[in-house]
Order: sequence, then structure tokens, then C-alpha cells
Amino acid sequence: MQDSSRPVTGYPVHNVNGCGPPPPATSTTAYPYVNPSPYPYYPAPPPQNPRPTFFRRLFVAFAVLLIIFGTILLIFWLVLRPHLPDFSIQSIFLSNFNASNQHVNGTWNAQFQVSNPNKKLSIYYGDIVSSVFHKDDFLTETRIGPFVQGTRVVNSVEASYSVVNSFVEGKVVDAMNGERSRGEIKFNIKVVADVAFRYGGWRGRRRILRVWCDDVALTGSSGKMTGGFKKCSVD
Repeated sequence: MQDSSRPVTGYPVHNVNGCGPPPPATSTTAYPYVNPSPYPYYPAPPPQNPRPTFFRRLFVAFAVLLIIFGTILLIFWLVLRPHLPDFSIQSIFLSNFNASNQHVNGTWNAQFQVSNPNKKLSIYYGDIVSSVFHKDDFLTETRIGPFVQGTRVVNSVEASYSVVNSFVEGKVVDAMNGERSRGEIKFNIKVVADVAFRYGGWRGRRRILRVWCDDVALTGSSGKMTGGFKKCSVD
């Protein structure tokens, strides 16, 4: 027979005095309260050097201005449509010519016709040098004074060349005398000029103009040019 004064296992024990059970023991150690932040924390970035950004922007601005200027210049150039001048030899006369003993003497007097085909552009001819060759062998050269050629204008330009007792190879002397004995002798005339196109107060970039007048035939006896005008190539 069980003892009724013995508590039943599994149920809370009642104090015989009618008081509730004592509260559970708590730890006396205190911990700080941490308020969790809803946003992650990142360290501030280091300060940047403004100099690379400044130079980068300056370079971009310069490139844009250069492209705009180049586009305007290209449109301007296409509208004006510049054309190279036309060159031809009107006349040429050879006097006092002699080739012997690997030396040559002679005087050439030439007259060029220079035509500007441009309707809106004038042409400035600066440093002009003209040379005389027999085939590819140089004989003499001269300088021509600078001039300005207006639009749709045709100019006559004179040049005088002289060679006195100048040394040449024996094969050149033989070739010239051989041609002269057959009735005519041929020379090549070259002109190199520093030119620039102009439109009002605007002047374009200077360029080198090269003119070739090949196989200009002169009579062996009188030294006059045969065949009339001689058209020259220009580039």
C-alpha cells in the first residue's frame, strides 16, 4: 500500500507552506547589448588623385576638337575641289652647244606656259628649280622667281640654263653627238616647285609640285624645238 504523503514523481513539488517554488538561479555575469545593423559596413575608399582624371578629360577634348577641325577642313577642300596646274613648253632654243672630250657647253632658253584650271583657288609658286637632263644624266639647272597665279589664268614663264665646260661621262658625250648627227637631239626638262593653294585669306598646306617634260626634241643644226608645244606631266 502506497504512502499518500510521498510526492508523485513527474509533477511539480508544492511547498508545504503554500508558497511557490523559488525562481531559477541566474548568472551574475552581464553581457553588453548588441543592436544588429540592417546594413553591412564597408570601409571608406582611399582618396583618389584628381590629376589622371584631368589629363584624361583634356585629351578627350583635344581629340574631339581635332576631329571637328579635320572634318571642316575636308568639307572645305571637297567643295573647292583643287586641281593641279597644267604645264607645257611653248618654245626652247639651244645655242653655243658643244660636247667633246667629256665636257659640254651650251645655253638653253625655254618658255613655259602655266595654266591654273581652278575656278576658286589661286596658286602660289614659291621656290622653283628647273633642270636639264640628257636621258637620266644631269647637265644643268636654274632657279625661277616666285609668282602668284590667279584663278583661270595662263602665265608665260621663262627660264634660262647655261653650262660651261662641265664634265660628263664619255658615253653621254657620244650619245648627244650621235643624236645631233642624225638631225635632232632630245633633252628632258624637270621643274620642282613649292606651291600652295589660296582662297581669299586662307592658304592651304604647301606641297611639292613636280613637272616632267620628256623627250623635248631640238634640231641639230639650229637648236630650235621641233613639233610645236610640248605637253608636260604634273604630279
